[in-house]
Amino acid sequence: MSARRDDRTDAEKELWSKFSSKLKPDPVTGILNNNDILTFMREHENDPEFQSLFESSRQREKEREEATDLETYDFATLARDTIEPGGFWRVRVEYSGLVDPETDLIVEQHELKDYPNAKHTYRMLCDVPGGRDPTLSGEVDSRLVADFEGLPKSNDVLLFIKKSMALPISCFAPGVPAELRITHEFEPHRAALAPFLDSIVASTSSRRKFTWMIEDAKTAEFIGELTYAKASFFYEQNKSMGLRAKEQGNVAFRSGKTKEAIDHYTQALRRFEDAHCQKVLEKEKKEVMKLMAVTISNRSAAFVLPGETQDLESAVNDGTKAIFADKFYAKGYARLAKAQQASGNFAKAQDAIAEGLRLPELQNESGLVDILIGLQTDGKGLPEDDEEFRRVARRILHDDQESSKRVKDIKGLWRERITRVPLSASGDL
Repeated sequence: MSARRDDRTDAEKELWSKFSSKLKPDPVTGILNNNDILTFMREHENDPEFQSLFESSRQREKEREEATDLETYDFATLARDTIEPGGFWRVRVEYSGLVDPETDLIVEQHELKDYPNAKHTYRMLCDVPGGRDPTLSGEVDSRLVADFEGLPKSNDVLLFIKKSMALPISCFAPGVPAELRITHEFEPHRAALAPFLDSIVASTSSRRKFTWMIEDAKTAEFIGELTYAKASFFYEQNKSMGLRAKEQGNVAFRSGKTKEAIDHYTQALRRFEDAHCQKVLEKEKKEVMKLMAVTISNRSAAFVLPGETQDLESAVNDGTKAIFADKFYAKGYARLAKAQQASGNFAKAQDAIAEGLRLPELQNESGLVDILIGLQTDGKGLPEDDEEFRRVARRILHDDQESSKRVKDIKGLWRERITRVPLSASGDL
């Protein structure tokens, strides 16, 4: 266990109480878990009051850090005062993926040519279980989280452990566990960690003893298998609930119940996000990302429909997110174009379709080709008459500079259709 503290002001407590009353537990289990809280935070991240709470929390943490000198901090006294028998922490590191430092975007391997400065990133966590062992119990909390470009070095690991004890996140009080377990990846740092950790061992008594260990390879393998098995269970559970909610959204959409459809799609996305955050195989994460793309795309379509629920800004955002979730999902580009068109942004609508058609995987997608030609011809389509065809094609390909630039790199089916008739009698295009 890990002692908690509450140094919020009365005004902050009142605001937190206000937000807490809006938290909705899992509708199936009735339990409010960490993912539910994270989802709520994401949904309210632009709320001024919520932003004020986070800024206050960040300011308190900054002040604590500035007032604490870890080089002279009395960890021995902290250990003697706070160790509780059975207290267990686990320090671990996980790979966070390739991230572009300029945009903070997550970069897939096939996108490296577009983001040559992308860095491998890692996250260190100090897990605190609800039960005896965070590798065997259910959910865990984190006393501290830190992100790194590249694997953390010895000094980074030592500083992280010290901060976990003396400067944890604001809801935790400073303390030392009875047992500190460090995952196998940190074995190369043993020599750098031992002097500090052994000094705490020496300062504690048999009644309140501090121990630490770096897990061996066999333990790491066992815990890895256990973690994957547990993650797979929750992955499948959340994916299944997401699919059910997505289908309910489709039924509501077809029945003209737009608000109900949006609510179901939002619930489905919540489930797919929960599935994606599980520590499962990359192919499983990609599978659920494709489901997210479809669901976000559907919600975008719902937001476009006229009525009380129409929200064109959200429709555009969802279309953009759908493409980000699966760049090869053609409907994502179509939904974004529809949202831009409904917003009166006809050039941006064409840009959205052109972006999809530039991909070799989508260049022969007839639906996208039809949409782009419709946008380029005010819905009339390409003329049957050859002379009229040449006039329209010349405008799209050459005379309209914005259009010419937009379609320059589009090949495949659209190029075939726009060049059906040569622009001149000599056959020149």
